[in-house]
Amino acid sequence: METTPFVSIICTVFNKEPWLKKTIDSFLAQQTEFAIEIILVDDASSDGSRSIIQDYQENYPNLIRAFYQDENQGIAKTWVAICKEARGYYIARCDGDDFWIDPLKLQKQVNLLASKPDCKWSNTDFDIYDDHGNFVSKAGFANQTIPLADTYEKMLATRGFTMASTWLVDRDLMLEVNQELDLTTSDDTFNLQLELFQRTSLAYLNEATVAYTINQGSDSRPTDFKKLERRFHKLLKTQLEYLDKYPNSDFKEMTKILLDRNNTYEIRLSKPMDSLSHIGMESVTIYLGDEENTYSEDRTLTKLLQKEDCLTIEIPKGTSVIRVDLSENPSYYSDVELRDSNGKVCSPVYSNGIVTDNLFLFCEPDPQLIYEVEEEGVYQLSYKMISIDNPSAPDYIGKVFAAEMLDCQNSLKNIEAELQATKEAYNTVIHSRRWTIPTKILKFLRIRK
Repeated sequence: METTPFVSIICTVFNKEPWLKKTIDSFLAQQTEFAIEIILVDDASSDGSRSIIQDYQENYPNLIRAFYQDENQGIAKTWVAICKEARGYYIARCDGDDFWIDPLKLQKQVNLLASKPDCKWSNTDFDIYDDHGNFVSKAGFANQTIPLADTYEKMLATRGFTMASTWLVDRDLMLEVNQELDLTTSDDTFNLQLELFQRTSLAYLNEATVAYTINQGSDSRPTDFKKLERRFHKLLKTQLEYLDKYPNSDFKEMTKILLDRNNTYEIRLSKPMDSLSHIGMESVTIYLGDEENTYSEDRTLTKLLQKEDCLTIEIPKGTSVIRVDLSENPSYYSDVELRDSNGKVCSPVYSNGIVTDNLFLFCEPDPQLIYEVEEEGVYQLSYKMISIDNPSAPDYIGKVFAAEMLDCQNSLKNIEAELQATKEAYNTVIHSRRWTIPTKILKFLRIRK
């Protein structure tokens, strides 16, 4: 006899091959007192996502239901359609590149909602990972890495965040708000959150149960400025529409939120920038240039900026130069080193920063290093950032070089002290009786000859 699921896990997928297995495995690891179903929908992926879904569905036919679209429909249309297939009392959402890190996630959220009759929607805290599966930072909400928008006013005023991959929502409520969704929206979760807040309170579980993958170049984090600009304009359009859609909202509260936010931004803009403030939020980008020294997007590697890292770069045949953009903003390094497949250190042929033997100082945005490569193979790029209190101070560079000069002076003093000790030891030896007597005998013998 088939058991009716209490929770339907829905995962929409478009070109998520590198992360998808880990995502599905995290669903399978859930420990619950109730039945669940896993619904996977592939939105016409061009990578191996569909094949992965097929394999899991064949291995777990009673647990996983798979749906495939021949043409890409986009996240909004896909979400609205697939929610109608859910059979559970609740719907749990997770994107195909995020994954759950707490096997009791669903059980905890079901228990939380049971204790709060006025809530039909729950979310949790989350940890942040890069798109290679490496841990970046913990408790995004608790540590204010990304502020939690827990009211309609906060959501509308700040384009806030509740972390959709943590959601557990009453199915009937989800189907109701889906009817209000603009299927052309640039961010389906923004509209959904606004509609949910109009109908229910949010029950927040202050525990990190999900790994949020910061995927550079995704729809929510476009790297092209024009795409980013279009996204922001669409979000603004949505905000203005919702001002009219729900005119009884607390506009005084939204004004307070915006005033406080503006004040915070002005303080941040006035505050000296820490050179390590970009860690985990920007990326190292490596461009592979062909024999004509031209670069293209399909020959580009990216990885989240860390305080210290070593990257493996596979240099294909036909590559003559590589350009390394260490971040998007001014940044400072005690070491940057590129080694070829033989372990030989490559020296940059160009830099838009100040480079010494052991310092790489980039005072302007978009720091760049260009290297000529003579052969294909596996290269290693390592770097280590400098922790700086106030790199924006006008005398910062002078202080850095003064500190380096002081280190050199201290090293020189140590060498001079060692040299003096060696001289003293030498003089002690040559003036000793064991040295002078044999020396006089040798001189006498030379004279006799």
